[in-house]
Amino acid sequence: MFTEKALEVIEKAISGQGILASSEKKDNYARVWSRDSMMTGITGILIKNQTIVDGLEKSIKTLSDFQAQNGQIPSNVYGDKVSYGTLVGRTDATIWWIIGACEYIVFSKNEGLKETLKEKIYNAFSCLKTWEFNQRGLLYSPLGGNWADEYVTSGYVLYDNVLRYWALEKASEVYEDEKLKSLAQETKKLIENNFKKNISNVAKYHETAYKKAEEKPYFWASLNANGYDERFDLAGNALAILLGFDLNLQSFSSFLEELSVEFNHWMLPVFYPIIFPKDADWNLLENNYSYDFKNQPYQFHNGGSWPIYLGWLCLGLKKRGYEEIPLKILNQYEQLLSEKGSSFREYYSTDQLIPSGTDQLCFSASGYLLMKVLP
Repeated sequence: MFTEKALEVIEKAISGQGILASSEKKDNYARVWSRDSMMTGITGILIKNQTIVDGLEKSIKTLSDFQAQNGQIPSNVYGDKVSYGTLVGRTDATIWWIIGACEYIVFSKNEGLKETLKEKIYNAFSCLKTWEFNQRGLLYSPLGGNWADEYVTSGYVLYDNVLRYWALEKASEVYEDEKLKSLAQETKKLIENNFKKNISNVAKYHETAYKKAEEKPYFWASLNANGYDERFDLAGNALAILLGFDLNLQSFSSFLEELSVEFNHWMLPVFYPIIFPKDADWNLLENNYSYDFKNQPYQFHNGGSWPIYLGWLCLGLKKRGYEEIPLKILNQYEQLLSEKGSSFREYYSTDQLIPSGTDQLCFSASGYLLMKVLP
């Protein structure tokens, strides 16, 4: 039942330009967003839904038409109106576009599009290279520079760098490029050596900060010049698990179990711990918004639960042979869809499980479908 409703939400959002974030005309959601359309399109590939895949092709072409001179891909496009980010640029928009384009090329075997997009994909990689700033291999994102655009992570962010690995790996496959393949492996090693405690004697990005950081059962959220943000970033860790990064999954699973006990449900927070007004990081939250302040404790990025990233987590864990937690998450989500309406809202508050944010969101519909996908 919910599968059909999820597909209906997505198909209703497919326009002539591509897949909109939502068919709801609220704020700026009725636009072709790079990250939203690519994730939704990749979900379409995984479930082999041609309607969604066709929407992905339109999204790829629309976004590529507005590629900036430096190779940057827009955050979103609506008609001939284009945005590369408002308060700051969006690092992940360019990366998700590369991933979506390459996944589509592999799936569709569209040789014409492969050649048409080659220069644009390589220009996008060139743009990402400049965003290292220090030529040491990790991508640097400004505050608010990715999907969590009103949150506090910045610097060498786990999520953005894991995505860059995916982009390099997939493009190296599409274009049979050994240099990209080598860069992908180097990126993976950099992440594994710098975002968790390990016994490797390889030099660290920030030796002083690394020594002071506490061991966690997950990859740390980000690294900056002033040290590590040791928070749990569900999105970054979910994608790292999906892509085969080296992490002790038994310890990680135990951590997720502990989180579920603490919150008394399986709609896990996208970032943890929660930031409260008394905390030092609150000042990074309170003015960082475009329309209205959404990041009260347990809400939005500040501990809200996002089905899209729970979907990637479920897919990643299943791919690695861990079936139990994905089933618990799926059952919890289906229970909420039954009790509180199956309109696929943007996120749930993790204190009261209230569905919040934009309605009819492709992100959340895709998250549900990803929870159902067999690895």
